[in-house]
Amino acid sequence: MPLRQLHVLLPIAVIAAAVLLFTTPAAAEFSWEIANQKTTEAAPGVAYIKYQLETSRGELIMHTVQIDPMSSYALMPVIANNQVGTVAPVSKLADQVNAVAAINGGFFDTGRTRLPVGLVKIKRRIIFEQFLNRAVLGIDEGGGLHFDRFRLHSYLYIPAIDSATPIHGYNRTRKEKELVVYTPEFGPTTKTNEWGVEILLHRISPEKIDEPFILLEPDRYIITNVSHQDSAIPPDGVVLSIHRPALDDLNWLGKVYLGMEMQLKTNVPAGWESFPYLLGGGPLLLRNGASVLDPAAEQFGNYFSGPNARTAVGRTSAGKNLIIVVDKAGGSRGASWEELTVLCREMLHCTDAMGFDGGGSSTMFVGDNVVNRPSGGAQRKVANILAVVPFESFI
Repeated sequence: MPLRQLHVLLPIAVIAAAVLLFTTPAAAEFSWEIANQKTTEAAPGVAYIKYQLETSRGELIMHTVQIDPMSSYALMPVIANNQVGTVAPVSKLADQVNAVAAINGGFFDTGRTRLPVGLVKIKRRIIFEQFLNRAVLGIDEGGGLHFDRFRLHSYLYIPAIDSATPIHGYNRTRKEKELVVYTPEFGPTTKTNEWGVEILLHRISPEKIDEPFILLEPDRYIITNVSHQDSAIPPDGVVLSIHRPALDDLNWLGKVYLGMEMQLKTNVPAGWESFPYLLGGGPLLLRNGASVLDPAAEQFGNYFSGPNARTAVGRTSAGKNLIIVVDKAGGSRGASWEELTVLCREMLHCTDAMGFDGGGSSTMFVGDNVVNRPSGGAQRKVANILAVVPFESFI
């Protein structure tokens, strides 16, 4: 859709009185000022703002999309092609959900598997795991954003016999002595070998994943069939795939029957159980107005610390939700995580913020166009995006 221009580039002389200059302990030698900014409307209540900053380390171009809390738009994660292990350009995924804006999402394996590296939950169904203690964005039923850092633990609970069994992963190859959950986002079948037992489950609550969500209601299923390899994944359920050598440790297998109830549970933070969407990334930058940046705690190496193209999401003190991309191309020097934390807090007035995949993945799509300059020269295909969609698409 064409963008309706609201403002043009402002000469430095016009905004000189409003220019802010900051130097903080978090980035002792980093200072910045707004040189120019341009605002356009992507949709009612959704503004795209491009900032040109002059910093103590050179020019920096930052792109933001700000969503007014009274607008009819919300942020929603979208996985590539509705199937894990695949990738697509941000613009293609945005078009598929009629997004007015979008950014690239969480980290992923750029090699053979193309699987996510971090938690993914879409319309209440967990699609991929998170074993590292990293930042997670939670989106509640009203589109509100929540930020935390945790390692996911999932388990299978059987109410009739009060039994709990750890789940080792989602939608990936089943390894030795593992219990892996397969959802329809994996593909038509589990692609497993004969060295396992598979329990097919039909969802009974909520009956459909796109119905209004019941607060704190667990994901409840009943057993509909048992297979031994490469099972068809039901569109209204999941498959529990158990490697056969692990069966000796599961004393409940002899007690289950067709029609028996099973529940899938996790250790997400209190109150997050009913959130329809979760998306892992990192690092966590701000929480409740304070810097909590600690890349080492989230197991990010030094490779990620220097100035680079960056992608982030945040929430402001005024209740606006923001998506953010910093360029490292076309004269823009990129930003370190420390610098981005300062800019999120002091310039954008974020109280909470976290990063996503950066570098060549950093892409912002607004209207019909990619508005930033990807550092690789073109859009990189990614595993998921964070899209700004009409609220009717969100629920």
